[in-house]
Amino acid sequence: MAGLPTVERPCTLCGGDRAEAVWTTPDRAFAVPGTYTVVRCLDCGFLYQRPRVRDDRLADCYPDHYPRHQEPSPRVPFKGSPARIRAVRWALARHLGYASLRDEHAGVLTRLRARWLGRRLRWSCPPWTGSGRYLDVGCGSGGALGVARALGWQVAGIEMDEAAAAKARRFTDDLHVGDVLDAPFASGRFDVVTAFHVLEHLADPVAALRRMLDWLAPGGLLIVEVPNAGGLGARLFGRAWSGLELPRHLSHFTPHTLTRAVEKAGGRVVWCLHQAKPRYYLWSWSNCLRDRRLGGLARLSEVRPVYGVLKLVLELALPLVSRAGRGEVIRIGAVRAR
Repeated sequence: MAGLPTVERPCTLCGGDRAEAVWTTPDRAFAVPGTYTVVRCLDCGFLYQRPRVRDDRLADCYPDHYPRHQEPSPRVPFKGSPARIRAVRWALARHLGYASLRDEHAGVLTRLRARWLGRRLRWSCPPWTGSGRYLDVGCGSGGALGVARALGWQVAGIEMDEAAAAKARRFTDDLHVGDVLDAPFASGRFDVVTAFHVLEHLADPVAALRRMLDWLAPGGLLIVEVPNAGGLGARLFGRAWSGLELPRHLSHFTPHTLTRAVEKAGGRVVWCLHQAKPRYYLWSWSNCLRDRRLGGLARLSEVRPVYGVLKLVLELALPLVSRAGRGEVIRIGAVRAR
């Protein structure tokens, strides 16, 4: 079937027009018609979709059941036994700046458990800063907003999809439905701005980053998470890599090119974290098998017992991948450049 209408655009990062094709693939997740290509800019190395889907047809890339637009299940940290909640409170106070949750009488076991919980909480909870004003860009149906509100933040959101935004309103009425560049929030209004798996979907990621940095109050923090096109999965699986998700992903960042985009927007990256979850590799593995006409083997690897064994093996091995800076996902913290 013919694909969606496309348009030729130069590199978003440097404006260069010279590029070479790297990967070409159909939409593996939702079967949007057509095949789409990722190219590498020959001037700066940035990876982007070219030609890309025309702006007025981007909405056609997203089905009604797109995951981020569905009913949220916020991973609110204050759940479980009293002992677990005590450990969560200590971890939030010790590692993420929630001083009001500190309990100086916490026992040794609580503190040890808090250390184990700390890394997970860093990925699901924003660090406390300023007076607790939080904006989630591309908030979907509100999962991150629900977590932040439970932690005491004053929350606001931006979401393109009207149905998803309607679900997010359970957490806040301070919500802009539309493009990030048109959002009416004042400069310097927020202490933390987040954009989780949003930047790769935007036609002009640098302009969006510039807008998000402008919303930061003095001392504020911008947190951005994207798939890592420089990670182990992209190298191993190539066109079968699940992080491509063409045609929805218009840009494909590495730690280097994401840093360059932030700097071009007027910011400075202050930290970078990597994460490698088994499901990303298992999705890519399944794509790879099907590309080689091994659909039966792909289906076998998706059977629950087999999938469980493969996932367990990866759970043990992947922390090494993250520590080596080759994770499937990168998350950066950025501030305004002085």
